[in-house]
Amino acid sequence: MRATLLSLISVFFLAGTAGAEQWQVLGTRPMGMGGAFVAVAQGPIAQYWNPAGLVKTSANVSGMELPVGVGLEATGGILKNASQIGDMADQLNAIQTAQETGGAITPKQAGDFVKTMSLLADMNKPGKGILVEANGGVNFKFSKLALSVNNFTSVGANPFIDVNNLNLGAAGNSIFTTGNGDGSGLTNTNGNYASATTALTAALDSLDTTTTESVYQLFCGGGQCDASITDNDTLAIALANYADSQNISPEEVSQAAALITQYSDSAAPVLSGALSGGSYTDNTSNLTLDAASFIEVAAGYAWNMDKYLSGLSLGANLKMVNGRIATSTFRFMTNSETGDAFDDMLEDAKSSWAPAADLGLLWNVNAKYPGVPFRPRLGIVGRNLNSPKFDRPDTVGGDYTLDRQVRLGLAFNPANFWTLAADVDLTENDTPVDGFKSRQLALGTEINVFNRKAFNIPLRAGIMKNIAESSSKTAYTLGTGLNLLYMHFDVSGVLSTEKTTIDDSEIPAKVGVTASFGLLF
Repeated sequence: MRATLLSLISVFFLAGTAGAEQWQVLGTRPMGMGGAFVAVAQGPIAQYWNPAGLVKTSANVSGMELPVGVGLEATGGILKNASQIGDMADQLNAIQTAQETGGAITPKQAGDFVKTMSLLADMNKPGKGILVEANGGVNFKFSKLALSVNNFTSVGANPFIDVNNLNLGAAGNSIFTTGNGDGSGLTNTNGNYASATTALTAALDSLDTTTTESVYQLFCGGGQCDASITDNDTLAIALANYADSQNISPEEVSQAAALITQYSDSAAPVLSGALSGGSYTDNTSNLTLDAASFIEVAAGYAWNMDKYLSGLSLGANLKMVNGRIATSTFRFMTNSETGDAFDDMLEDAKSSWAPAADLGLLWNVNAKYPGVPFRPRLGIVGRNLNSPKFDRPDTVGGDYTLDRQVRLGLAFNPANFWTLAADVDLTENDTPVDGFKSRQLALGTEINVFNRKAFNIPLRAGIMKNIAESSSKTAYTLGTGLNLLYMHFDVSGVLSTEKTTIDDSEIPAKVGVTASFGLLF
């Protein structure tokens, strides 16, 4: 048996480093505690968190629990990018108007245009997207046996910006027009703008790429500028002179030059693509939706392993899992409706069944070492150890693998009414957002105000952090409930510290809420 236990533990630690789904937080009590529950694992939802927690003890309740939860996370700073691009809208509209009417633009508008090109390129970086998750089901526990039906759904929205087809005009025309348009002013008559014009020329030069065309042609191709504008130097002079005619100060021209220089490295490839690419009518920018919904029909059981190690329990789940996999692409620049993309996704979804197994260990340290303070407990659980495979839609083909997940937990009870817990994913899991990894670190606490079976008000708080992504911010959780006799009503929520201002409103990058009703005895 000792060899068997060592083999089981090795299964956990030899788990693959990739996973198609991140660990979802099922239940209000775990959510309120930041997602730390592997070593706590009590009640009907212990089957999900650690089936070894189904072992019968005086504090471990049986009964029924109905959890439901939903969450949204904007990954990779995509909200910040979208907000910044939105802030550029007025300037871009002015540029488009100038292009359509043969008007001129200010140096600031030129700088904002370059900045926007950089932001568009940034949208294509891996890990940027929107992740929506939902879970819920019904969970029963009878002594050491558990039965459950739970659904875990995740949808990833992955943007792609075509930066090679951005020309606003017809073939051979410029993206916008600049200059005085009358052949005048191609030398600075106002000496106050000399240094600003020099800085502007250097900024435009920094945008030049290895293509045979120069940046000024992007601004003035197709003969829409004065014929005397033949390079970045004369373009800078024209921009500065137009600023002078509009009473725009030299300092503002210098600021525009600094803005162009700041974003030149990331904007240059986009501008190069715009020089050689087609118009918006050829643009293939799109939003791809990747969705996976899994219904787990599970039976779990726990064994007391005291004869091998005092306080040790072993638990297992056998499951049949229905996986419904869907994908759809919505192209921004076509006439297709958004609703068509969702309809196509549902019509093309592929459903299939596969068996799966979970395994968990839980050790009550005080059973072996009574003198250790705070009643420590150590748990480890592996989900979907056989990495079941599911059919993808015919339009994609191949299999969708639900890779194994392994999570480690530690819990303490400094007092009968007070619980402290910590969890960490031992596997780094993929998510439906391309390039966005998940490996959660969770810390949480629970204080039971009255701590009576007939009446109790639990107060919960926690933090969670995705340690697989350096840019991921800490998220905070809170939860409470009302326990009356055998009835339990609980709610919890999560908010991230990362926020983005959109239309003068602060939006958190990660939000979620869970609620549950239980009959526990």
